[in-house]
Amino acid sequence: MEKALQEKDIATYSCPMIETKVLPEEAKMNQFLKEMQNYDYIAFSSRKAIESFSIALAKHPEAKLYLQQITLCAIGKDAEYLKKELEISDVLLPDEASPMGIVAKLKTRPDISGKRIAVLAPWVKDIPEPDVVPDFMRALEAIQMQVTRIDAYTTCASEENIQNRFAELIRTKTASCLVFTSGAEIEVALQTCKKHHLSTDSLEIACFGPYTAAYARKKGLKVSIVAQDFSAFTGLATAIHQYYQNKK
Repeated sequence: MEKALQEKDIATYSCPMIETKVLPEEAKMNQFLKEMQNYDYIAFSSRKAIESFSIALAKHPEAKLYLQQITLCAIGKDAEYLKKELEISDVLLPDEASPMGIVAKLKTRPDISGKRIAVLAPWVKDIPEPDVVPDFMRALEAIQMQVTRIDAYTTCASEENIQNRFAELIRTKTASCLVFTSGAEIEVALQTCKKHHLSTDSLEIACFGPYTAAYARKKGLKVSIVAQDFSAFTGLATAIHQYYQNKK
């Protein structure tokens, strides 16, 4: 995201509010690989989920044989990343770059009822889980799929020194816009603001697509900028650049 903004000559202050970690020996992922042949579809909720799956698969190469009979689902630029990581050519890519886009694509398949799908998602640790994955799973169940969630990696708040830097940028009015690419980032940012008795009312809020924006509004934020093209970070960078150009 930072690179995309800098290419638009937008000054950035990097404050990653969350950390995502692939666990070296994740028991649930290892168990999933042993049972993978029982699934018809695998949906990756993020690039980190693909990374986790790829690492686990490298340790259990025998499971690669099952990939020929399973349809893999990924969104936006993650689909190309998935093809490259697993050296495959066929990935279900939805028209809308979102988990709900995957649901819409699957819904068009006449035999989808009763099919088993594994959703590779984060284990959200010590912060409230945003709506995206739970809503995704409910939507899959609504089209009569059998859904199993697999904790592929961990999402947690960033280290305290990063949160303190974020708070200082707001306190000193150094930053004029907050850019969020996920609901988890919003949760940690709001927790940090509450801890430091800070308000975001004077800041512009930019969100990576309608789902992140909806979650921001749900949490009480006034969203000014939403990327219309949310298949890649360049879409949000373009939206931010255009917003400030229009204000001149």
